[in-house]
This record gives sequence, structure tokens and C-alpha cells, in this order.
Amino acid sequence: MRTRSRQRKLSVVLLSSLTVLWFLNLAQAADEKWKSEAIADALLAAPPSVTDNATIYGWTADGGLSLVRHGTGPYMCVSSGAFSLRVGKPPLPYPDPMCMDQNAWAFLQAVWSEKDPLHPEKPYPTAPGLVWMLAGMSVNKGAVAVGASETSVVKTAAAEAGGEMFQMTPHVMIMPVPFDKEVAKLGTRYDLDNPLSPWIMAAGTPYEHLMVHFSADDVTAMMEAGK
Repeated sequence: MRTRSRQRKLSVVLLSSLTVLWFLNLAQAADEKWKSEAIADALLAAPPSVTDNATIYGWTADGGLSLVRHGTGPYMCVSSGAFSLRVGKPPLPYPDPMCMDQNAWAFLQAVWSEKDPLHPEKPYPTAPGLVWMLAGMSVNKGAVAVGASETSVVKTAAAEAGGEMFQMTPHVMIMPVPFDKEVAKLGTRYDLDNPLSPWIMAAGTPYEHLMVHFSADDVTAMMEAGK
């Protein structure tokens, strides 16, 4: 009887161990899949000269940044989600990965950590940095103007657009870039009729920045350079 009892206990322990191991393997497989997908997505943001040695982060389900690949280069790349998953919304229809130099990384980390980016608790970093977004970005047609001075324009356009999403053309951002609208000749709205025109995004806010757009051929030329 004692032998049978011991055998039953050993069987239960073994079964429990195998079940735990099975779940651990599933979790590990899911984690590896998520990491590989985050890396593949992030690589769409910039040329290999930027991404080959970049450190890569991905957005977790709870809206946090998680390191998925350590790099030795000066750039930090982040998979899609900065404008959707991170704030708890459903995934947008188009990718929005980005790669940043150290200045832009410091700036965006400060913006992302703020509950209200328009009213930061302390001044943001002011040294301009470079952000690559060669996969483009999902944008609501009602939000082609983003800035404190454009609020009424945004609301009006949003009502007319009905929340329709489109893919903004590939671009790089110089962030932040403060400018005087009275002197500058650049527009402060994304021009849907001239989608390659440079403009100032978030004009009049602490995170206003320059948007420089590229055509699909331009992106191909940059992504395949050196191959």
C-alpha cells in the first residue's frame, strides 16, 4: 500500500512538473515570437547603416518599453506602437516604428513619461535629435494639424474626416525644433495633396519638430544602399 501511495504521489509530482514545463515552454516560445516580430518591425524604420547595430525595444501589452535586442551602435529603435499600443488603444492599421539618435531618444523618453505632454512637469531636453520613420505612420485625417494653436482646425477636420485613417509618407523628424511661425515659411499641417512637403508638426507645443518626407523610391534607395 505504501509503495502504491508513493507511486501515486510521484506520478502526481511528475505530471505537475511536466505541466509546468509545458506552460513555461509555451510562454518562452510566445516571448521569442514577440521579440522576433518586434525586431523585424523596428528594422523597417531606418537604413541598415542605422539599424544593424541599434538597440531595439518593443511595446509590451501593458504599455511599457521592453528591451528585445542590445546593440553597440548609437541608435535606439522602437517597434510600432508609440502612437497606439502604448496608450492602450487598438493597433493602428499601418506600422510606425522609429529609430532615434541619443538626443531624440532622451527627448521622446521624457515625452512618453508625461501624463500630459502639453504641460510637462519640467522642461524637456532642447538639443535637437534625429528620428527615422521610413515605414511612415498611421494618422487620422482629422489630425493632420497637431499643435496648441491649431486646436480648432483639428476639431473641424476631424468632424469632416469621420476618423478615417491614412498612412503618412515615410519621413525623418528633427526633434525638437523650436521655430517662429511669424518668420518661418514652413506650414504647420500635413498637406494631403502634397504629401512630400516638409512641415512643422505640433507647432506651438513643447514638442514641435520638423517633418521631412520621402517618396517610396527614396526609401528604397536608402534601404538598399550598400547592398
